[in-house]
Amino acid sequence: MPTDPDDVRAYADLLRRDAEAYFAEVEQYFRCQDQERREVFEQAREVSEGYARVLELQGRVRK
Repeated sequence: MPTDPDDVRAYADLLRRDAEAYFAEVEQYFRCQDQERREVFEQAREVSEGYARVLELQGRVRK
């Protein structure tokens, strides 16, 4: 760790910038994960609805 006040300020600014960049990237990553999760849930809903229609048609054929 630097002991000179000017060096300390420079180091603190670097840490702040690095931390802000890190948290911005983490936030972007979580937004991406949230979007992917929404898309997968939508796909699962569509498949579930399609499968329900198949079961319904299958039940009609057996009658």
